[in-house]
Amino acid sequence: MHDLENRPMTRMSPRRSHRLRIGMAVAIAMLIAGCGSSPEAGPTEPNSKLDAGTTTPSPQPSPPSPARVGSLAYGVDGDIYVAEWDGSNPLRIADGRPPNECVQGWPGEYWGEGPIWSPDGRYLAYRHTNCDGPEDAWRHVVISDPQGNVIAELPGDGWDISWSPDSTRVAVWVRFGKTIGVFGVDGERQALLTMPPEMLSGGDHDPMWLPDGESLVLKGVVLPIDGRTPYHRPLSGGTYSPDGSHVAKATRKSLVIAEADGSNPQEVFDGWVRDPVWSTTGDRIAFTTWKRGSGGERQLRVLDVATGTVTLLAEAGGSDQLEAIDFSPEGDRILFARIEDGRIGVGSLWSVNADSSDAPRLLVTVTSWGDWLSPAPTP
Repeated sequence: MHDLENRPMTRMSPRRSHRLRIGMAVAIAMLIAGCGSSPEAGPTEPNSKLDAGTTTPSPQPSPPSPARVGSLAYGVDGDIYVAEWDGSNPLRIADGRPPNECVQGWPGEYWGEGPIWSPDGRYLAYRHTNCDGPEDAWRHVVISDPQGNVIAELPGDGWDISWSPDSTRVAVWVRFGKTIGVFGVDGERQALLTMPPEMLSGGDHDPMWLPDGESLVLKGVVLPIDGRTPYHRPLSGGTYSPDGSHVAKATRKSLVIAEADGSNPQEVFDGWVRDPVWSTTGDRIAFTTWKRGSGGERQLRVLDVATGTVTLLAEAGGSDQLEAIDFSPEGDRILFARIEDGRIGVGSLWSVNADSSDAPRLLVTVTSWGDWLSPAPTP
C-alpha cells in the first residue's frame, strides 16, 4: 500500500503529444535496358533482391520494450502512474492539471478509465483533456510507452479505450453514439464505422474488440471493421474468455455463460451481476453483485467455471460500490476498486486472493481507476 501524499515521487515533465513521422523512402532508379552495353547484350536483368521499379522501404521505429508483467497503471488527480503490482515504486508518466483546474467537474487533465495496458505491455492508452483547446475538442486519447514517451494522440469520446488482441489498434468513439474510430498505435485512423441509430440502446457503453480482431461489439451489436453490415448476435455484449471460446453475460437477474456465438447458454449464478472478468487461464470469473436482503450492499465474488462454486471475497457497505477489474497474470489474485458513494474515479484500489485465503489488501488510495498488465497465456 502507498499513500500519494506521503511517498517519494519521481516527477516527469509534462509531455506534448506527437505523431510518429515516417521518413521519406529512398528511390531506387530503374535499371535501363541496354545501359552501358551493346545492343546485342539484351535487356539488363532486374536485381535479384529488388525488382526494377520498387523502392526501398524506410526503416520503421522499433516498438518499445514491454513493461514487467503484472505492472499496475492507474490515474489519479490528473496524472498517470505506473507501479509494481502492489502499488509500490510508483512512477508518474503523465503530469497533468488536477480536477477542476482544467475543466470544472472533470477528473483532471489525464485519467485512465477501463483497460489501460495493451495486451503485449508495450503501450498504454489513457484519456487526455485538452485544457487549452475548444470545448468541442476536450477529449483525446494518448498512446505512450511505459516510461511516458508519447507515441500518438488521437480524438476519442466516451470512457473505455479498447485494445485489439494483437496490440496494434485501439477502438474509441469519435462522436459518441454515432461513429467509432479504429486507430493504429501511430495515431493513424484505419477505419471509421457508423453505428446504426436503430441498433443503439441507451446508456454509457463503449466498443470492444471480439477475440478475432476483425470486429467490434457494442451492446449486442457486432460491427465488422471491414465495413460489412452490423448485426445482432446473442450475448455478444458480454466478455469473452481468453481463448475466445466462451462468453460471460451479466444481466439484472443472473450470470450466463455460453459458446462464443451465443449458443448453449447456461445460468451459473442467480442474482444481479455486474463487471464479469475472466481469469487469464479462463478457469474463473470475478464479478460484483448485491447482498441479498440488504439495502444495496455490494459484494465481490468469484466463480469456479468447472465446478460452479461461487466464493465471496469482499464486501462494501453503505453507498460504496465494488468493481472487478482484472486477475493477476498467474490468476491467483484479483484487482478490484472500491468506489466511494458511486463517484466514478473516486475511491481506492485493492487486491485479494482468488481463493479467499486472505483479507483484501489496499494498494492505492484516492483513485478507483487502474489496470494490471495481465496478458492471456500464449496457446
